[in-house]
Amino acid sequence: MLIRSGGVEAEVRVAAVMSTPRLGFTDNMFCVSSALAPHGISPTKVTGAFWGLCLARGWEQVLDTSDVILTIDYDTVWTTKTLEALLVLLMHSGFDAIAPLQCKRESGAVMFALPGVKPSDTHSVDAERFKKPVQPVKTAHFGLPLIRTEALKRTPKPWFMPRFDENGEPSLDEDLHFWNAFA
Repeated sequence: MLIRSGGVEAEVRVAAVMSTPRLGFTDNMFCVSSALAPHGISPTKVTGAFWGLCLARGWEQVLDTSDVILTIDYDTVWTTKTLEALLVLLMHSGFDAIAPLQCKRESGAVMFALPGVKPSDTHSVDAERFKKPVQPVKTAHFGLPLIRTEALKRTPKPWFMPRFDENGEPSLDEDLHFWNAFA
């Protein structure tokens, strides 16, 4: 995918991976096709009962043939301009991954954790934090993150592993396991 920022152009090999159910949410599918087609990107669709396992299989398929993996969740609505902006911000920032700001549907809380702060201790984020276009976070979400493949290769496997407490109750979702282990 050719990206332009100011007078600089760069060709970045972008792969798109999506773990999907058999039946689809059409608004999301139309976003995927209309945003990726202008850049000649064909998404890799992986289907199965276990989201993290499917996503890991999809990433493995494109890990050695791409510079960046765009992970697409099932209900984010976005455009090609969103993808272009995220890719330019990723390239300029030097970070190994970038995810757009997103709020949880059921609570309106932001879907990231600040470095050095327990997510349970944070219920709001100071507006000062959003004065820069890209900010470091400890965890993010899977609603359209871009991840550099070189960083993904450094991340220990298994990439997705839920954790349970001593009573067998879930204590850490598999997506948060990934971000905590991400190199």
